[in-house]
Amino acid sequence: MAISTNIDRLHRGMRFIVTALTGVLAGFLISHSIMLGRFFDWVLAAGNNAFFADTFAPFRAATHANVHYNAVLWLSLIAGLLWLVSSFVLQRDRILALTAGLSSFWVGAVFFASGFAEAEAAVCSGVADDTLRELYAVLNLPMHRAFALAYTLAFSTLLWAGTRTVRPHSTAS
Repeated sequence: MAISTNIDRLHRGMRFIVTALTGVLAGFLISHSIMLGRFFDWVLAAGNNAFFADTFAPFRAATHANVHYNAVLWLSLIAGLLWLVSSFVLQRDRILALTAGLSSFWVGAVFFASGFAEAEAAVCSGVADDTLRELYAVLNLPMHRAFALAYTLAFSTLLWAGTRTVRPHSTAS
């Protein structure tokens, strides 16, 4: 009985971590859609491509801001995978774990498959050619808004499903 209780606690703990990280990522992407993404589009539209090489790339190198952001993405992906495995082992929350719990996987798949990852990396490092800048300008806000929506829906679904979970009450003697 104690092993079953510990597995259940571990499963719930992973679900909590996935939910929290999904909420953080939703916030990141909403913020990007509202402010940073629009700023980047404005800089590109003004033809100030040197901003990225002269200012933004050194900022990223000095602060490691992109490393911190990517760490949250990787933690979300790893936690989602662990929760998915435990969901299948326990035969519980499988569809939820596969969809909302792996939101970082699905968002990442679109990010890389679309070619946007390459365009964003090139623009932010200041080495993008005209083709990559154009791809970035066309996809930046729509892509980040779609990701913000995906993470927000996943987060909301995880929260809602968490309120629907009924746990057995312990009987105290």
